[in-house]
Amino acid sequence: MRISVGVHPHNARHFTPEVQAHLYDLMADPRVNAVGEIGLDYHYDLSPRDVQRDVFRTQLRMAKEAGLPVALHIREAHDEALEILHEEGFPEAGTLLHCCGLGPEELRPWIDAGCYIAYGGVVTFTNSDDAREGAKLVPLDRLLTETDAPYMAPVPLRGSECQPDYTVLTAEFLADLRGEAPGPARESFLKRLRANAKELLERQPTEWQRAHEAKAKANRLNW
Repeated sequence: MRISVGVHPHNARHFTPEVQAHLYDLMADPRVNAVGEIGLDYHYDLSPRDVQRDVFRTQLRMAKEAGLPVALHIREAHDEALEILHEEGFPEAGTLLHCCGLGPEELRPWIDAGCYIAYGGVVTFTNSDDAREGAKLVPLDRLLTETDAPYMAPVPLRGSECQPDYTVLTAEFLADLRGEAPGPARESFLKRLRANAKELLERQPTEWQRAHEAKAKANRLNW
């Protein structure tokens, strides 16, 4: 079990100096492997867009300071999010584009930037042709599966509460989509997906975490 921590764009309006200090303390826990979900959501606009952008920038800087990767929630704002990432710099520890549904044209700049791309059940939906075409382009060493639980369970379980073990259905679908036949080829493909997740997220504490762990633990005891 590993943990990611961050202020979701829906809640960016609640970001304060106190929340930032609290987030730093959480990030120092050696079990934490990423900062996220962070990003921009212009579909629901539950926080003002200018606030979302500022909080996204702040958390990118925090992740880079701590040597941690980021997990991104981007909805209807991919061009602007990509612009911010280029301005701020992509974290050296890695960038994960969560719950990807982009078509090839929109996806290519994220691939070119070296991002990991994660697919959940949405890639199995009948109306997700663009996402499927995009998924064919992702380099094998940066392809991931995910649940996005409790939502978007893959076909044939769509509509049910998504569970972690449902990733096997998404992985099987991706293997079929990319022409990985049952047998050694598919076994190698599935092992690569697992290795990608471990490479990005199964990490030792960073130097920053080791340096800040004791103080952060004392702060957490006082919450």
